[in-house]
Amino acid sequence: MRSRGTPTAGGRDGDAGRTVTDRYSAADAGGRVVSGRRSSSREGSCAEPLGDQSLSRIGFLAGVFDLFHVGHLDVLGRAGQGCDRLVVGVLTDEWAMDAWGARPFVPLPERIQIIEHLRCVDEVVVVDGVRPDWLTGVVGVQTVFAASGTDGVLGVDELDGIPDELVSVLPAGRGSRSPILRAAIDQRQSRSSVA
Repeated sequence: MRSRGTPTAGGRDGDAGRTVTDRYSAADAGGRVVSGRRSSSREGSCAEPLGDQSLSRIGFLAGVFDLFHVGHLDVLGRAGQGCDRLVVGVLTDEWAMDAWGARPFVPLPERIQIIEHLRCVDEVVVVDGVRPDWLTGVVGVQTVFAASGTDGVLGVDELDGIPDELVSVLPAGRGSRSPILRAAIDQRQSRSSVA
């Protein structure tokens, strides 16, 4: 559940998302360094491409993905199995500040690098919210995945404005068994009900 004053994934005007294409070299207008890579295939991944990209079903999952753990991996794998091409939106530090009241522990370029190296992820974009017109018009998404109870991944209540017929809810992933990681996640969750 989103805490009072937490931004929805509706995005800020003019900053719905930026596709990240050049590996570790791009900077946005605000001077933030962004990185990314577009995978050409999902060889050995959780879902195989169907060939013609224009006929493939595009899915989208957004999250902060701070303190990446096995629960994130579970949710991303399930999302990859539910579509032919998975686009992952990594939410900015500014979005996390608005939602949590604190910056993520892991810097944005490192969070992007972690996500882009997963075989079930086809494309990584940096987003400061998720707007329906951008998802369906620019990205061409047919399914927006929401995670139930996985910290750092948007749930249904954070997807205001996304048509219900586009949303597919994934079960929660496993939690980390690392006591240090668990303590850090719990500390962050105590600051806000969004994690």
